[in-house]
Amino acid sequence: MINIQMKRFNPAIAGLALIAMTGATTPAFAQTPAAAPPLNGQCREAKVSTPIFSQRSSTSSTVSLLATAQRVTLAENAVTDGFILVSTPSKGFVQAVNLRACSGPPPNDKGLCRRVVQPQGLIIRQGPNTTSAIVGGADFNSQVFVTTNPATARTASDGRIWVQIARPAAGWVSNGFQNTAGSNLVFCQ
Repeated sequence: MINIQMKRFNPAIAGLALIAMTGATTPAFAQTPAAAPPLNGQCREAKVSTPIFSQRSSTSSTVSLLATAQRVTLAENAVTDGFILVSTPSKGFVQAVNLRACSGPPPNDKGLCRRVVQPQGLIIRQGPNTTSAIVGGADFNSQVFVTTNPATARTASDGRIWVQIARPAAGWVSNGFQNTAGSNLVFCQ
């Protein structure tokens, strides 16, 4: 019988003992878990009807109201003070406790996907004009999702055709000019 008296636990010695006893090459506790995927860009849906706030506080003004099961796109990687930033359908803060993982494929996305073919990419603006605030961008060859099929469009006084999109950020993108060949968006394949 071996009598071992340990006065202080030493993880390195315990790890070596574990290797010796099991034949393992690395102690189990030394393996690092895989990093969690980033939240930014992930889909969530409202558990209940819940507001999107302008600031990280339930006393701030309400930007819009989410219906039960309405989807949002997360726009940051962590919940802070119980809130997380979302980029769609409106930019603002939602109480994380009121969100759940999206179930299944996005509803009604069939026919809503478009691919950006403008080599410089597209600027996403809050409204259908060049003076409206920029809310995001879409790179060349990336996907955007229009809000309706056929797409909701507005023609500005300069002949520019604006298309309303829901993702990657809610807003409007230029789809070229009236009476000219070509388009900045094509149907996804």
